[in-house]
Amino acid sequence: MRSHPAIIIPGLHEAVTKLEAAVLAGLQRDDGEVVDARGLQLLLRRYRSAPPAADDLDVMLGRALAVALDRYAEDQTVFGRAAWMELFVEASALSDDNRLVEAIGALAAALRHAWATPPLGQRCAAIGASLYAAALEPFQSIAADAIDELERIIGRTYEPGEAIGSSSDQVWAASALLVAYALTGRLPYSMLAEELMQHSLIDASTDLATACEGARVLCRLAALHDDADYRAAAVVTPGADYRRAAARLLDARAVEAVQCGARGAIYAIAQLELESGLHHPS
Repeated sequence: MRSHPAIIIPGLHEAVTKLEAAVLAGLQRDDGEVVDARGLQLLLRRYRSAPPAADDLDVMLGRALAVALDRYAEDQTVFGRAAWMELFVEASALSDDNRLVEAIGALAAALRHAWATPPLGQRCAAIGASLYAAALEPFQSIAADAIDELERIIGRTYEPGEAIGSSSDQVWAASALLVAYALTGRLPYSMLAEELMQHSLIDASTDLATACEGARVLCRLAALHDDADYRAAAVVTPGADYRRAAARLLDARAVEAVQCGARGAIYAIAQLELESGLHHPS
């Protein structure tokens, strides 16, 4: 059994609190127009961990999601659509509103067109989001084609011991592989994701969203390393401390995230995912 002591980094809790406040202020100011998928996802995570009806968050979030279901299609970017997919899939676990299912289906169709459209990071983000939807019963049929396409993409670009593109490409490819692993349990996917992250050189020049997504991938790898059964079955990097690596990434971007206001919500999501695994035993 292994346990991990808490990583205490001053200022990070304050950053999360400020970002939550910025998202809430955005909803109150103009009915959610300035709040994107990540902002609503942050509030959804807060709602799931908060007492029922705490500070009327349930009402506010319900209204914001209703607005989002009318507006999400305006987002024409692959990364934006992938974020809306993640939000709606999470929300579907709490609501049986048919509009969520319809939105997931529409996003799945739109994202499928991006599977074969460069650059590599966008293709992997589209496939990862499609696989995220495939965990839901109405969309299970997506999985086989999405995994086949992911394998084709990786197969054409991957060379053992080499990067497959930019830091963004590495992060999104690793993320998609981890979703594929969660869906299928196939160890080669998670092991390759770990290898790819060894080449993901995220530095000060990397955009905030990519850095935070990279931290989220590192948190998921850390959770796998916490699992004794996984460590026994998989080939893992000896001595890797992905949780601490994620903490360093986030520590370096806290001020920048707060300056982004509601648009920095992805930082808070990554930070909360880091904290949720700090005491995960195996």
